[in-house]
Amino acid sequence: MDLEIEDKKQWHPAFCAAVELEFREDNRILHYEREHNLSKKPLQMDLLVIKKDPNRTLRNEIGDFFLGHNIMEYKSPGDDLSVDDLFKVLGYACIYKAENGEQGGIPDSDITISLVREGAPLKLLDYLSKKYTITKKSSGIYRITGLLFPLQILVTGKLDPASHMWLCSLTRSMKQESAETLLSNYSSLKNTRDKKNAGVIVDFVSNVNGNLFLQILKGSEHMTEEMKALIEPEIIELRLTIKNQAAELANSKKELASNKKELASNRKKLADKDAEIERLKQQLEEFMKKHTSL
Repeated sequence: MDLEIEDKKQWHPAFCAAVELEFREDNRILHYEREHNLSKKPLQMDLLVIKKDPNRTLRNEIGDFFLGHNIMEYKSPGDDLSVDDLFKVLGYACIYKAENGEQGGIPDSDITISLVREGAPLKLLDYLSKKYTITKKSSGIYRITGLLFPLQILVTGKLDPASHMWLCSLTRSMKQESAETLLSNYSSLKNTRDKKNAGVIVDFVSNVNGNLFLQILKGSEHMTEEMKALIEPEIIELRLTIKNQAAELANSKKELASNKKELASNRKKLADKDAEIERLKQQLEEFMKKHTSL
């Protein structure tokens, strides 16, 4: 199995932590269930956010869309967000409603869906625009009406980084200014829960943006001991070494596969040549026999 640091599953804990930080002003009235099981079978939603006070509107511009039960589906960078993904999450919402209809009495009018991706899902947005009404609430936030459940699409790469720093940080292409702001905000947090969530994000993004954070660690005079302990240069260097060696191994395997393919092709050519020579030999032998008989 190929070595791979940036396992897609690793993005989801960082995403869940970022969402909790987005809504930290209202966390007292929110309940989070990561990888919520929809049934006894292994069918899970990425994040379920339950608003405990139905009469409260969240102060965050992403959360002001929320009702009582809010399903969030996250796609890590590089993953597609397609029309089929939309229908899959709509299916999640339907199953969640059906599974909780009798016990919790959850009405379908109390469920929302949020699809989250770094890049804009252009094909999906085009598909939706032909059938439903899309409203751009602000940069990176699209609201769609007319579906079975209220839907919003969040494009983290287009969100205002000043208002949504934690979600915006979920990228492989972080800029130095953004990284330094992230570290500064992490250092200023006092709440234990917020600190823990921010630590998950900083640890992860320093992994996927290793060269940048290593440069900051070695060049900044403002790094606190707490930051250095969280982002140890030795760990980053080790991760980068493993990543580079994994890339080299993958390239070697690719080159070997190419060589094997070329070797197989050459062997076939040789076999064809051998067959052609044997055919010519047989033809010559038949000619000689015929000539001798004359």
